[in-house]
Amino acid sequence: MPETVVQAVAFLTPAGALALLALLLGFAGVVLPAVWSHHQYRREAAHRVLVLLFRGAREALREVLAVSQR
Repeated sequence: MPETVVQAVAFLTPAGALALLALLLGFAGVVLPAVWSHHQYRREAAHRVLVLLFRGAREALREVLAVSQR
């Protein structure tokens, strides 16, 4: 197992591995509770967080594209 992790980090570079880890943690912390929670208020809170995350990502992508076109 540790050998596989070392190979993955070498392939992705440390920055890529951190980005992948952040995506996995975000998925586990936001998406899974939104799907699996039996409590309506938890699902609604997770949905609001997802909307905020996607909105922020969309705005960040727009900024990156605007800067790259200059």
